[in-house]
This record gives sequence, structure tokens and C-alpha cells, in this order.
Amino acid sequence: MKYLLTLLLISCAISCNALRLPGQQDGKHPENPPDKSNPFTNIIKSPLHFNLRSKTIGGKQFWTDLRIQDGWRIQQNILTAHYRLLDPKEIRHEWGTLKKCEATFKRFIDAGHIRPYKKRVIILLHGIVRTRGSMDSMDKYLRGRIAGSVLNMAYASTRNTLEHHAEALHRVLANIPTECDISFVCHSMGNLVVRRFFHRWQDPRITRVVMLAPPNQGSALGTMFHDYQLFEAVWGISGQEITAGFGALKTKLAVPPCEFGIIAGVYSSKILQNKLLEGANDLVVTVEETKLPGARDFRTVAATHTRIMANPEVHRLTYLFLQRGYFETATTRTPLK
Repeated sequence: MKYLLTLLLISCAISCNALRLPGQQDGKHPENPPDKSNPFTNIIKSPLHFNLRSKTIGGKQFWTDLRIQDGWRIQQNILTAHYRLLDPKEIRHEWGTLKKCEATFKRFIDAGHIRPYKKRVIILLHGIVRTRGSMDSMDKYLRGRIAGSVLNMAYASTRNTLEHHAEALHRVLANIPTECDISFVCHSMGNLVVRRFFHRWQDPRITRVVMLAPPNQGSALGTMFHDYQLFEAVWGISGQEITAGFGALKTKLAVPPCEFGIIAGVYSSKILQNKLLEGANDLVVTVEETKLPGARDFRTVAATHTRIMANPEVHRLTYLFLQRGYFETATTRTPLK
């Protein structure tokens, strides 16, 4: 397997054209001693390592963003631990070590290809078993209405713990200038990632959070099926944490120390409904499971769990909360005490 992987990477390298950055000199990268404990690392640090400009071919469930700016992102692979630098069109401009990716990132900034952050930053976080593509419609809606930087963060939601996801979020935040005002819009488990972050770190730049269908009180539906092998395979480590392991997890989930609002989905029809859940629900999470005391405002909308972030009414309400700190008006808001 080791030699097959080596041949595959060499073949890919030969078939592509090497990238020349503005002002970059020809020459070889400094050689690093190979790490015998990881065959993939040996390739990265050997003279066989090429820096190539190429289109990514998927596998988004295995990559986590560590830095995002103007649509460019440095990601780490959860399986191999190597890094890559992607542009807004998901063209890979660098891969290998974090140091190499950061150096190339800086050269693009210095050349004017990556614009600085705007004063206002909105970070979008998708849910479990999803990718950042699930937040694209929200991304587009907010970009068209808010004069700020919208960062649609990717993370390997099923392949690691909430602790690791929160650490990745911390690293993304560390690269944002201190003078920026930061808000979050999160779907499903993405809300628990933010709450896990707040348990470890305080960041006064974060002023508002919009929670979409958050399993703030766990997931009864997930708990029913957590022992099934298919559930474990699909939902992974984080899935176990937010279901059977939620009793231990909830002690490490902080209430956001800033203004936050919750939008819960309610869906039921003659054709499609979930009779396994008691009370109003979005087919996955009940309305009661979304609630969290301290919320500045609370709303329900007619939407399913998997599509709530693409709902036009949710887009509108999210925008209003980010702008004002409530979904409609100050007098009609519904706080959760």
C-alpha cells in the first residue's frame, strides 16, 4: 500500500503543471529528514514533493479549515494530517506541511490576490454529516446584504470530537484581526461546536450567534439508534458524543456569553412525519431540544432539519438578528429565561 500511494502521488505530480507565484524564485524546497513513522509524511518531506496547482476532487468530509480569508483556506486532512491551500474555486495552490502552506498564503497576500478582512466577520458552521456546501445559500444571502467578510467554515464533522472541532475554530479566529466584530450562524451540531469553544475560550469580538435547529438538549432520535453499526459508521465520533455521550458532554457546553437567538424547525405532513419523536419537531430534533435558557429571541419556522438553513424565511430572520439582536422587533421578541 505504501508503494502504491507513492506511485499514485508521483503520477499526479508529473501530469500537472507546477505553480509559479508572483515573485517566486525557481529552485528546490529545502529537504527535511523523512519521518519513518508515516509513509505519507515521507512523501511530503522528500524531494518527490511537488507544489502543484490542481482542482480538488472531493473528500470534503475529511478536511478541516484552520485559516480562511477572502475565500482562500488552509485545511488539514483528518486521515493523513497533511495540509493544503485552496483558492475560492477550490484550486489547490500548495500542499504538504503547514509551514509551506502558510508561506504560500503570505505570498498571495503580499501580491494582492487575497484581500484583508472587513471590519465585520460572519462565520458559518454546518452540521454533522454535512459539508460547508450545505450553507451556501445562507452564505450567498448574507454576502448580498451585509458589508462584511462571510467565512463558510468546513470541518470533518464525523471524524473527530467536538473538542477538536472547537480547537480548529479557535485557530480560524486567531487569524482574524482584533478590531473585527464577529458573529456566528450555525446549523445543528455546529452550534455545539461554538458552545464547546466558549467553554474553553472567551473572545470579546464575538457579539451575536444565530442557532438553526440546535440540539442544545441532545438528540433523542440519535440516542435511539446510536448502538447501530450504520449509525456509528455515518455519524462517527461526534455522533456518539451528542447522543449517548451527551450527559458528559453538556457539562462542557457553555451558554454563549453574547446575544444569541434560536430558530427551530417544525414540520409535519400527511406524507412525511416522525412518530418516534414527541411534540413538534423538524423530523430530527424536537422544538424543546433546541431551547437554551438565555436566548435573546426564539422563533419556529415551517422547515425540516436538513433544509432549514436554505429556507428563505430563515435567511430573512437570520439577517435581522445579526443586524439588530432580535428576529422581528424589540417588543415582539421571545426570550428564553
